[in-house]
Amino acid sequence: MLPAEEAQMVSEHILKHGIDLRLESEISEILDDGNGSVSGVVTKSGEHIKCNFVGLTVGVSPNIQFLKESGIEINRGILVDEFLRTNIPDVFAIGDCAEIRKPAVGRKPIEAVWYTGRTMGQFVAHTVCGKPTAYDPGLWFNSAKFFDIEYQVYGEILATRPEQTQTFYWQHPELEKSIRIDFKKDTKQVIGFNLMGIRFRQEVCHHWIKNGTTINEVMQNLALANFDPEFYEEYEEQIVNTYNKEYGEQVKHQGKRKLSLVNRLLSKI
Repeated sequence: MLPAEEAQMVSEHILKHGIDLRLESEISEILDDGNGSVSGVVTKSGEHIKCNFVGLTVGVSPNIQFLKESGIEINRGILVDEFLRTNIPDVFAIGDCAEIRKPAVGRKPIEAVWYTGRTMGQFVAHTVCGKPTAYDPGLWFNSAKFFDIEYQVYGEILATRPEQTQTFYWQHPELEKSIRIDFKKDTKQVIGFNLMGIRFRQEVCHHWIKNGTTINEVMQNLALANFDPEFYEEYEEQIVNTYNKEYGEQVKHQGKRKLSLVNRLLSKI
């Protein structure tokens, strides 16, 4: 799910918390102790690992079995159209259980994040109140936390970068903090932000992506996006210096901006 550098950071962080992380390894057998309880597992490489609990996570599977005889069409989730309507009149489905028949380009039929469910609810509200409105998922956004590392993603950041996309990546030399900004090779327009241990304003990042802002302009105004708590250390100058060095640019960072400037930008979004 993550680009290599962020994946490495998260893996090392997990190891620091005492978890024995085994990558590229699969379980071939779960062993019992003869009394119906787990005693260990065997991997495909033949390694025997003792344990008394096994948890398997294979993604989200909506709990929709109770609808099998309802007449509502289901697949992996409850099938809905662009208005989030099922095949039964006046019956809608949103959130983790909804499977969109024709998802937007770059989006999945089922998106099991609460932000998606909230947005779907807003569109359904318009429709049931007499103003039919097709669901528009907007820009992708998600946030999570890997133990102590906060994670945010805005827009399009793929684990394997397309050929037409360039990336800028900055990582703190000592702390578990990084930012990644992907942008188009030809136009330099930003298309996505990946943040580890650093908070950026969602409204600002979405504004930059929607308006096709260039990477140079983003770097120049990077302080506008900073959303870390007050008195946290700021890294914009280091980030911009790294960008200039890597790409041979001479972007001048504007430094700290007055709150009025941030509010002025947000008022346009």
